[in-house]
Amino acid sequence: MTKKIQWVVLGLVLLAPSTAMAGPITTGVWSAIEPPASTLTFGTGGLFPFWSGASWDGADQGIKFLIEREYGSTSALEYLHDPSGSFTSFLFDDENLVVTKFNGISGWTGGVFGRRADGAFTYDSGTGHVSNSMDRPEQYALFRVILPEVTHYFLGIEDILLSSGLATDHDYNDFVVRFDVVPQPVPEPGTLLLLGSGVGALVARRKLAARKAHGEPVTA
Repeated sequence: MTKKIQWVVLGLVLLAPSTAMAGPITTGVWSAIEPPASTLTFGTGGLFPFWSGASWDGADQGIKFLIEREYGSTSALEYLHDPSGSFTSFLFDDENLVVTKFNGISGWTGGVFGRRADGAFTYDSGTGHVSNSMDRPEQYALFRVILPEVTHYFLGIEDILLSSGLATDHDYNDFVVRFDVVPQPVPEPGTLLLLGSGVGALVARRKLAARKAHGEPVTA
């Protein structure tokens, strides 16, 4: 590859748009937790699916309570759901995602959280209740809090399979993880134009110098 082509390729790379941050791969939508749950169709009795209002772990121990206990009540807390009001399958496209346990309130003695190669989240209660966020999205509730410097994601899991016919409290606090995504700075259009102009000028100067070295006529 000639030097000229190398500089042109560099210019194209600099001018290409950058990805600001990794995001969930989903057909669902994000919405703030307000308006009040009674106006929505999620979960049991018109309540959000992350808490039925009758948690066996305590009436104030649903996933929403756990998040707000740390961050305070805020309308910035968003929930991922399907536009029709049902659950939506999801996975995450960041291969280097660092996931840490945020909380957990479960009647079971254990529970193993994991992540598949395709980015779907998995959970095994240790009592025969196994699920993943693609095939059984109703077992998971994904939230986010967007801040200027970082976006916090919270994933709450219901350990009893909703399809099993067993009684469950829909609190999604049985295993809760958090992972953070830090936005990558995206150059402003003016900065990109300046970089592109600089590369173009550098290429022109190198071309001019090469023509002089070969004794070729140079026009203004």
